Amino acid sequence: MTESARTTGDAAARRDDATPGALPTLFNTTRYGFFVRWRKAIVDRMVAARSRRAKKTLQKNTELWRLMTEAAAGTAVTGASYSDYLTLYEQVKAFKPKEILECGTGITTVVLAQALLENARENGGKPGRVTSMEDDRAWFEVAGSRLPAGVAPVVDLVHSPEVDGFYKCFRGVMYETLPDRAYDFIFSDGPDRHSPVNGDKLFNLDLINVVRRSEHPVRAVVDNHYLTFYILQKVFGVELARYSVSHKLMFVGPVTKDDVRFLKKESFLPDLRLFGTTELKLRMARQDWF
Repeated sequence: MTESARTTGDAAARRDDATPGALPTLFNTTRYGFFVRWRKAIVDRMVAARSRRAKKTLQKNTELWRLMTEAAAGTAVTGASYSDYLTLYEQVKAFKPKEILECGTGITTVVLAQALLENARENGGKPGRVTSMEDDRAWFEVAGSRLPAGVAPVVDLVHSPEVDGFYKCFRGVMYETLPDRAYDFIFSDGPDRHSPVNGDKLFNLDLINVVRRSEHPVRAVVDNHYLTFYILQKVFGVELARYSVSHKLMFVGPVTKDDVRFLKKESFLPDLRLFGTTELKLRMARQDWF
């Protein structure tokens, strides 16, 4: 659960995925030098421009826009931009997945489901399914009550508490109960990244867990979270875990279990400095045997 949402008159349920509206808050760079602030200003303008273009594109798809508006009615949510919705819609339209895993229920659930239905109408066959996971019970109930009937047949809303988990030396959070399905597309935006054990801010682990078991290619879009981005690049490599500045998202894949790497060997020799400060880096190596 990562989207800040509230039904009118009800208690707030935190989420990161948002109704059509505000841009996400970007980094505070007041403590950085001129060139960092200048670079961020350019990035902010790129992100804002893409979001404006995305809104216009989404509004032209009148059926999708109506469904998004219907799902958002009666809630106040902040966090994501129009760009995120358009990106997910375009990814599903382009790659035509059949089993979508969404980690973090929201308006994005509607976007993913509608893209599946459009693919089925255009190409024939069954539309597939969106398995949408949610750890916050209050928001799960709100999202379920707001899910438009037009997309409900292809959506399986699943409530599951979050638990601590790990992959090798990396500690993260994941859903306690995740349906075992042949997912070929994942949107990772949950669960809430704070450990239920001690409140530490961790990363989202479910994407790695799914790919570790997958014989077929999986593609993923990962919402804006630095620690999750960092670990995904360590596990999959920068070629397969690509960060987009203008989208403020990470694109992963196509990956299978053969692309998952681990700490095969630690060697600090390349990091050693005779003069100055030695910065020890986390060095990954691909596993060549199982």
